[in-house]
Amino acid sequence: MTAAPPSVVFILLDTTRADRLSAWGGPNPTSPNLDALAASGVRFASHFANAHATRPSMPQLMTGRYYHQNVLRAFRPRDQPREFPFSAPDPSAVLLPAVLRGAGFQTLAVSAHPWVARQSALGEPFETFDQLDAPPTRGHAVAVEVVDHGLALWASRDRTRPTLLYLHFMDAHMPRFLPEAEPRFPVAGYDWRARFRPDGEPDFDRARRSWNHYDASDFTPEDRRHFAAVYDTLLASLDQQLGRLFAGLRADDPTLSRTVIVIVADHGEELGDDGRIDHGDSLADAVQHIPWIMAGAGIAPGKVVKRITENVDVMPTLLAHLHLPLPPGTRVDGRPQLGADGAPCPGCAKLAAYYAWEDYRGIRRRRQMLRVNLPGSVRARCDGAQQGFRLDGATRSALPASADALPALRRRLDRRLEPLERRFLATRYGPADRPVLLRTEYWRLDGDPTLACSRLDQDTPAAAFRAAGWLASERGIALLSPDGVSPLHASLDLPDGGYAVELATIPIPPMPRFFGFTRWRNAGFEKDTPSAFVSLGSATASGGRLDVVVPPDQASGARIVGVRATPEGVAPQPATPGPDADELRRLKALGYVR
Repeated sequence: MTAAPPSVVFILLDTTRADRLSAWGGPNPTSPNLDALAASGVRFASHFANAHATRPSMPQLMTGRYYHQNVLRAFRPRDQPREFPFSAPDPSAVLLPAVLRGAGFQTLAVSAHPWVARQSALGEPFETFDQLDAPPTRGHAVAVEVVDHGLALWASRDRTRPTLLYLHFMDAHMPRFLPEAEPRFPVAGYDWRARFRPDGEPDFDRARRSWNHYDASDFTPEDRRHFAAVYDTLLASLDQQLGRLFAGLRADDPTLSRTVIVIVADHGEELGDDGRIDHGDSLADAVQHIPWIMAGAGIAPGKVVKRITENVDVMPTLLAHLHLPLPPGTRVDGRPQLGADGAPCPGCAKLAAYYAWEDYRGIRRRRQMLRVNLPGSVRARCDGAQQGFRLDGATRSALPASADALPALRRRLDRRLEPLERRFLATRYGPADRPVLLRTEYWRLDGDPTLACSRLDQDTPAAAFRAAGWLASERGIALLSPDGVSPLHASLDLPDGGYAVELATIPIPPMPRFFGFTRWRNAGFEKDTPSAFVSLGSATASGGRLDVVVPPDQASGARIVGVRATPEGVAPQPATPGPDADELRRLKALGYVR
């Protein structure tokens, strides 16, 4: 008779970068309990997320696939292509908790993240799902609550079958309220209250971050040190609670002979590195290099894997260790990283990690990284089709476009991801049955339009708005004067069929000649919610692409933030109600809305 597999405690450390943990060489003693667990099992020292944020990363982690539609609670179902409500299920993909439940595991979850919820594809396979609430301005519950609920579920579990206990911690994520009101690793002589709010956010130059939340170009060296010290303080506090969790698990399984513990993150965090904060899509190691630890039943102790691994490897590695096959007809893109003896397998070495999201693809090797932007996109037109970087420890520097390493990196990237992306794009939608908004960041611009590129912020001068042609930025595409400008041609990814097409715009009055420029710039370019819709008539999508022509006279005096496409035969629908006051405060505290 085959022995039952061990139980699994799967711990997701949201927003946790590897290099701030002591075992990975962090500068402060943030993680003695995690370090001890790593020493008792396998630590994957060069592990990378496959995308930069929770929404793209969690599907990759939980399916072992580079490309998959949203699995979290919906947030932007009308204007985020991975969340469109007519997304089709992928019969060739399966979520980790669904596999374990199908294998007879009791499935239990505790989540401090408002998106990692029962009301989601990820939440559905769990028999019990504890969604922890928090005061709106606090954003998320803290580790002590997650551990309390997790230990209670663990104590009351059905001991006649193996258990999956999933715990999602948010302590490293904004907002970062200091548990003891002061940093555990203070910057000597630095009055942090004069520069930062109690929630950890900068309290200076708010205008800069109202334009670009990731902008930390105005941080002083002391600001950066304090910002990192707050982050490290939250990691240390989280680690204390993890120690309490580990003690509780060992209370009835002292040697973890019947329990596998998995520790991993969805992404990291920039802490002023290279003038950026938060976890935008810079694809820098601060965001992508994350911890992965496996310890417990059957895992070899004291092992460190120095070769590259990635989040798509976590699911197949765990399933292989549990001797559980994938359901028939399903597949993963990652591969197991442990052998039958629970030790790292020499033949599993990887030469690269891959990054994949709606508007980028990337490859990261030991010494180089390549980012490829969505072909034809505003970013590709303005920043270049691709950017290469030389990596040297924690620093990276741009490679010239002629660098010898880039063609080989591009070939390797295309071989690995292009077929997977093509298959995903061809099958991800069912028939369109309601209107959606395709924002300009996801457009593919055709031809050679007269495009003036500018990064718009509080420092952008008036001259930038006088450029001839279409003005392109991360905030959309504007046309302030139509004289002599050719139409804009774009293709959008949508299911086949006919659509009524409208430009989603923000009207912009003529730029003042003498006074009021700052007010004009802020009113026309700072926000991104469309306030006017301009009909472009009807168009038909074929082969998964909708071709749109934007005549200059239809777009003049406006900033285009997207195209609203309404399927033929679908009646106009009222605006979707926004979040209530408490939910809005929570989303603002988390940094998800501004």
